[in-house]
Amino acid sequence: MHIWTKIPPKPIKISFLLFDQFSNHCLANCLEPLRACSSFANQTVFEWQFLTLSGDPVQSSSGLPILPDGALSQMGRCDYLFVNASYDYVQHDTPKARIGLQKASKLADILVGLDTGAWLMAAAGLLDEKTATVHWDTFDSFAEEFPRVDAQRQRLTQDGNRYTCAGVMSAFDLALLLITKHLGQSSKVDIESFFLLKDAPLTAHLPKQNARNPLLNKALSVMHDTIENPLSRHALAKHLSCQAKTLDRRAIAEFGATISQIYRHIRLSAVQQMVLSTPMNISEISLRGGFQDTSAMTRAYKERFGMSPSQCRKQLAK
Repeated sequence: MHIWTKIPPKPIKISFLLFDQFSNHCLANCLEPLRACSSFANQTVFEWQFLTLSGDPVQSSSGLPILPDGALSQMGRCDYLFVNASYDYVQHDTPKARIGLQKASKLADILVGLDTGAWLMAAAGLLDEKTATVHWDTFDSFAEEFPRVDAQRQRLTQDGNRYTCAGVMSAFDLALLLITKHLGQSSKVDIESFFLLKDAPLTAHLPKQNARNPLLNKALSVMHDTIENPLSRHALAKHLSCQAKTLDRRAIAEFGATISQIYRHIRLSAVQQMVLSTPMNISEISLRGGFQDTSAMTRAYKERFGMSPSQCRKQLAK
């Protein structure tokens, strides 16, 4: 059953292990959606640290230097360990790397291989008897090198507490997966809207059984287009040439929430971004969020974010 909103009891801890010549694009596609969640939730949801094998600085494949927080051997317990490698993965496969990954795997609840990070995980024996993928340029040699791994040419795999993704765009898929897992469908809707074109086929790349209902994609697009002048439930259904009951039934099946709940969430998310990133007064923000009554908006905002818009701004200014 899909859950609309969840609140993790404490921040999700992530360690990113970076190897020299790692893909910065791949890292950003994971990291930025997770960062944005804290803005929408008005609290720290994910927190992370950057590690390297030795603790020395590394460079991305584009030449971006990274000064890490420490060495892999200094890693404490965490919820996720992301292994991020791209080029030169064969040179990175050393006895020190294998031993380091084996030890670190005992401190992380879930291991994630980004790009060719899966190669290093497999070399350390951490993907034996597991389904996994890797960057498709290296897939054939990966499947041949590691016969104990069930190699699949997929964008993203999940097998128990082992996740792997094939590259840059699938890293965003992975971020959405984690966001939905820990925060529910509501945060996924926020992040999709924030990072993707509103008319993009958000689930076009997914297997057919996992793809979102086209009617709901249209509904989400209309709701984002009409934030300032929201439609009634029946008017929205009429615009989409369907019955209001049909729209609700499909929304509950897909998101675990009614269309009215989703619409209200989208409007409050828009209000939150205006509160945080514009100098507009609260009354104007209320109107732009589709609320004719500022008091009603403030009550709804406080119910969701735990404080009023004015209190949120004061907290941000500290």
